[in-house]
Amino acid sequence: MAPSSPGGARGGPSTAELKLFRDVDDVYDVADPADLSFRERVDWYLNEPASTAGRAIEVVVGALILAICALFILSTLDLPAGTMKLIGILETGITVIFLVEYLVRWWAKGFSLLYLVSPMALIDGAAILPLFLGPQLQLVRVLRLLRFFRLLRLVQSRKFFFGEVTPEHLIVLRIVFTVVCLVFVTGGTLYELEHEAHPETWPTLFDGIYFAVVTLTTVGFGDMTPHTLAGKIVTMVMILVGVLMIPWQLTTLARRVLFRLGKVRTTCERCGLTGHDPDASHCKSCGHIIYQEYEGDV
Repeated sequence: MAPSSPGGARGGPSTAELKLFRDVDDVYDVADPADLSFRERVDWYLNEPASTAGRAIEVVVGALILAICALFILSTLDLPAGTMKLIGILETGITVIFLVEYLVRWWAKGFSLLYLVSPMALIDGAAILPLFLGPQLQLVRVLRLLRFFRLLRLVQSRKFFFGEVTPEHLIVLRIVFTVVCLVFVTGGTLYELEHEAHPETWPTLFDGIYFAVVTLTTVGFGDMTPHTLAGKIVTMVMILVGVLMIPWQLTTLARRVLFRLGKVRTTCERCGLTGHDPDASHCKSCGHIIYQEYEGDV
């Protein structure tokens, strides 16, 4: 039977879900996509790469995000005017595609106002704002950096275009994503804030990324420092976010690994739950009888 609202498929994220990361065990899955309405099916394709269409959307959107981030990096270099104009045209074209995608996602959620304030919708909105604001504003240049956060959607589910990963592997991917995001976004932001005032210290975007890596890893060579008030605030925020988020994610990973070590990989025939206590005779999820071999059994 179809869910009552878009995004309400069994195990699927609700429009009221405001967490940055979905739970690693939360798979947006349905028994039969044919049971869904057209709008609900589109929502499923957009949020879970469990079909050919879903995988294609994931690959295309991921490639466009990486492409527009690469274009931003190139736009910070000293390139010929013709090349810079071409970069601007390509960036505008990709942003228009993002705008269409944003509107389709909102339509698939039934034009829910609550969806508009969800973390991913806010990130998507920030990614398309430069299309409506003047390109020379420093705020717009900073917003262009936030487009990298759109890759967050790719680490929401254990299902990828190449297959399905374990919950532990998904947590590792999220840790890598967190680190790369912090380095790219804060490094780029610091470059935008410091370059005009101190071009000799912050000549390129690479120098901003270099500073972010050195600072985030607490090495701190001291060869580069932010001079503006905004730059110092961004640096403090970067350090605090790194200190809080990365250990929290590592703790989650360690807790899941330790939990797995104490379980037996026996799968319940009724509900499919895998991982039971070594002496369990019934599934703790549905109560169905499970059969396990114990040490010493004949």
